[in-house]
Amino acid sequence: MKKTTLLTIISFTTLWATAQTTNMPVKRVVKKVLPKVKVTGNRVSLRARPDAESELLDRVMRGDELVLLDQTNGWMAVQAPDTIDFWVFGKYLKSGVVDPEKLNVRSGPNQNYSVMYVAKRDEKLRVRGESREWTKVAPMKGARVWISAKFVEPVVAPKEKVVVKAPVVPETQSKQPRNVAVKNKSQEKPILLVLDETKEQGIYGEIPGVLRKASPGLYKLVLIVGDMEETICLVRGNEQQLNHYLNRSLLLKGKKYWAKNVEWVVLNVDGIHLTPIIKE
Repeated sequence: MKKTTLLTIISFTTLWATAQTTNMPVKRVVKKVLPKVKVTGNRVSLRARPDAESELLDRVMRGDELVLLDQTNGWMAVQAPDTIDFWVFGKYLKSGVVDPEKLNVRSGPNQNYSVMYVAKRDEKLRVRGESREWTKVAPMKGARVWISAKFVEPVVAPKEKVVVKAPVVPETQSKQPRNVAVKNKSQEKPILLVLDETKEQGIYGEIPGVLRKASPGLYKLVLIVGDMEETICLVRGNEQQLNHYLNRSLLLKGKKYWAKNVEWVVLNVDGIHLTPIIKE
């Protein structure tokens, strides 16, 4: 297979956007399509700087798509996902609005943390909480984090906007892959979840996937690849509500927790959105 460079992808996207604006009616607005990369590994690190020793901010899963902003020396700068928290010195924020001419947005509640973005006066930030003198905020557009180029591949933007929907298995005709049925049967045993206090807990996030039953009172999101299913995370929430959405493609929102001796993060659901999941 020919190797496609990300530079080529960026150039193609720019040329296409330019061509679309030629001879168009004045009132027509063309939305610029930013290039994206898709994650090819599991639990790949997002860091504050293009360096394997820099601060670890979050992890992403195989199949996640990230907006590409820049690249250098084997690293890709991508738009910071909404699952990451940034911090500003609280006294410089008035009702969520930046008061000074410039304000450093850092990766943690201390001046020793990296500056991830510089907000300007009157810029509105989405406040998420406070810790002493520091205020937690959501990532802003243009805030970049870094991922190793070894774990991503370019996503070629189509010439036209196309919505691709994966087939959703009807609830009344649930069809499990043959090589998964035995595995699911063994998972009917209860899974004991004990909070791992050595890891950061309660980070808010959004995870897409197909909802399956994992064990009594516990569910999971899976990625469907051919005839195989790969678990993305475990899910806890209202059983009556979750049972209604079994075997459907969803985007689940909530806080993420790590349990001892459990490979996957546990998502405590507080929001459910129906969304098409693209099969690989």
